[in-house]
Order: sequence, then structure tokens, then C-alpha cells
Amino acid sequence: MKKIFKNYWLICLVFFSIVSCNNDDEGELFSESPAERIAGQNSELLNLLTSEQNGYKGTYFTKNDEFGGFTFYMKFNADGSVDMTSDFDSDTAIESSSYDVRYGTTNELVFTTRNHIQKVSNPELEGAIGTGFKGTSVFQYFGNEDGVLSFRDVRNRDTGYLVFTPTGFSDFEPESTASVEKSLASREAFVNGNAVTSFPFMSIDGTTLKEYALNYDSVTLFANPTIINEDGSISDENFGIAFTEEGLIISPALEVDGAVFETFVLDETSGFEYVSTSNGITAKIGYGNEPVTPLDSYAFGIRDEAGVFNLAEMFKHSSPFNTFYENFSNDIANSALPGLEITNIILWELNTGGIPYIDVRTNYGNVFYDLSFTYDESTGIVKFAFTGDTNAPDFFTAILQPLLDVMVGSEKGYYTVNSGTYQNFSNRTFGLINADNPAYKIDYWTF
Repeated sequence: MKKIFKNYWLICLVFFSIVSCNNDDEGELFSESPAERIAGQNSELLNLLTSEQNGYKGTYFTKNDEFGGFTFYMKFNADGSVDMTSDFDSDTAIESSSYDVRYGTTNELVFTTRNHIQKVSNPELEGAIGTGFKGTSVFQYFGNEDGVLSFRDVRNRDTGYLVFTPTGFSDFEPESTASVEKSLASREAFVNGNAVTSFPFMSIDGTTLKEYALNYDSVTLFANPTIINEDGSISDENFGIAFTEEGLIISPALEVDGAVFETFVLDETSGFEYVSTSNGITAKIGYGNEPVTPLDSYAFGIRDEAGVFNLAEMFKHSSPFNTFYENFSNDIANSALPGLEITNIILWELNTGGIPYIDVRTNYGNVFYDLSFTYDESTGIVKFAFTGDTNAPDFFTAILQPLLDVMVGSEKGYYTVNSGTYQNFSNRTFGLINADNPAYKIDYWTF
């Protein structure tokens, strides 16, 4: 019995010795209480934020499987205020608001009062009613790598992120404002610039040249590039785009043939292309003069039913033809008949085999012009050929010549594309894209 008790106490002594050693190790590893450690981590992040006297440049993708990103410039002050601007919209003025560094599931940066950052979660944004860009004001701190701070979006943890890079500015306010205005202008130029055509593309020149139709949405800043494979199947990619002063960033990064593409730089010498090179392979995003993938084969003469196309409307609402139409209308008003107004310009298409013609309607009555055309169903190209006028006063030929030049002046003709429906009605809409200069596109709709 004594031997049993002796062994029992020996076991207990060893057990308590082990526990004691573990407690000693824990005491060495964690000399501070959990509350003290959290406070220290918060203090470390706060010090990083406020130590940059001219602030950080932030790139924020709210949800890179659905939206593009934006650039923010932020200068964090020790009094809990942050000065901020962004390229989200044309309101780029520096605004001051409050922020906090706190501990949630991890260290968090929280923007506690309204500023530019809240714009990404505005549910009343045109084109994104009800959701906005699904952004947040709370970010989990993930780390510091050579001064670059990484955060995750608590709302979209796997697809949303914010990265801070020191600005290197000497004067935060004017330099940050100038920077976001430049990146905003870059984003707008990608849609409305002089070099823009109707054929945005992405190409990757690796083992073989891969050419994609970009399929860029200027509202969501999201691209869905598609390519037709040799077997006729379609493959696609998906990424958001954030425009910068020098070019653009795509997220998630694109991986092709062992190369990774994320940052593209604008190369204006090649027209209007953004270029990225990785592992000896070059990727480009830009605009071409021909469609990469086949267009809708719709052409006027293919349809069986009668079609009516309102050219006056298509000219009014399509840049740069809206400028032409305005000048055209002014010239008419100053023509041989004072007060003359063209109330409508209609392209009539009769049933297949019929003769299409333009019907110019004025406050003096209708004037008719014959307009014949040919088309190539395989490419969607339609060519117009003017055959002469009927039932028109002689002076109308001269008055309408600018209109005829626009419609018939191209040797290559126009690509035709199906654009969907007109506003909220069932009317189908189409586009005419000048094959000589694809920057010229006319959108029109059927009655």
C-alpha cells in the first residue's frame, strides 16, 4: 500500500512540474495580458497610419468578381480625423471625417463618419440602385510589407480589399487632388476619348496570339473578355478595372501561360492601348478597328417584316453625330426657305425584295429619297448606295447632301449590331458602326 501511495505522489509531482513549466513558458511568451496585447497592436497600426505625414494612396476593390476599383488618398491625423479624396466621381475636394482603430475579430480600421469612402456603398447610385458597389467602411488589417498596408473588406472578405501605399508627396492636398482628377480623366477617356472605337479588346501574345472581345461595363467597371476557340466554343475571363494616373489595374490578376498580369501602363504611341508584360508575354487592353468576334448578322435586308428606323433620333443621341445633326438643322433653318424645319428623317425598309428609301418629313410636307444598299451577312457589314431622289424640290439635294455624305460616304460601309431594346419598351435597338472609323457609331431604334 505504501508503495502505491509513493508512486501516486510521484506521478502527481511530475504532473504539477509539467504544468508549472508550461505556465512559466506562457509567462515568457505572453508577458502582457490579452487586453494589453490588443492595445499594443492597435497602437502599432495607429502609429503606421499617422506616421506618414503626406498620407497613403489607397486602391480599393469592393468586390472584384462583380465591380472594378477606385483610388483614394488619405492622410490620417493623430486627433482621429482623416483627410480624404477619391476618383469615385467628379467631386474630388478634400473632405475631413473621423476614423478609429479598434479590435474586432482582428485589428480593424473603421471610418466612423461620412467621407469619400462611403460612396462605394451608396445604394442610390445610377446603374447600381439598391446595392451601390457593395462596399464597406470597416476593414480588417492583414499586414505591413515594406510599408505597404493590406486590409480586407469585412463585407466581402474573399473579393474585397484595400491596399495602402505611402504617397511620397511633399504637399498632400494639392497633389492628391491632382492625382485623382487624372485617374478619373483616364477612366472617362476609356469610354469617351477620341481614340475610342466600338471594338474594345484584350489580347495576349504568348505561345499563340489570343484575342478577346473585352465586354467592358463602364457602370460597374467590370470586364468579361470572351474568346472563340478553334472548336467554336467560347472561353471567358472576369476582372474588375481600376484606372490610375499611368494606366489601369485589373483584379483579380490574370494568369495565362505562366504569366501574371495586373498592372497595365497606357501606351499612347500605339493609339490607345494599355500594356502589361510578364514572363516575356505581353497583354494589351484597348480599342481596335474591327470586331474580334462575329457581330450580330442582322442587316436590314434580312428581315421579312417591314422595319422603320428613325434617323433623326439616332443622330440626336449618338456622339459625334449629334453635333452633325445640330449643325445640319441650323443649316436647314437658314436655307432657301426661311423657317424650314425637318420634323423627321425615317429610313423605311420594305419587305424583303422591296426598295428601302429615306423619307424626309418637313413642315412643308414630305420629301422622298431612294436609298439602296447591299450587305454582307457573314460580317454584319451593310453598304449604302444612293440611287437618286424622287418627289423632291431641286434645292433639297444640296440641303440634304451632308446627310447623304454621312450615310453613304464610307467605302467600307457600316457594321450593324443588335443593342437590345429601346428604353423600357419592346422596340429593338441597333447600331451602325462606321467601318472606316469605328469611333463613329450611330444608335437607333425601330418603331
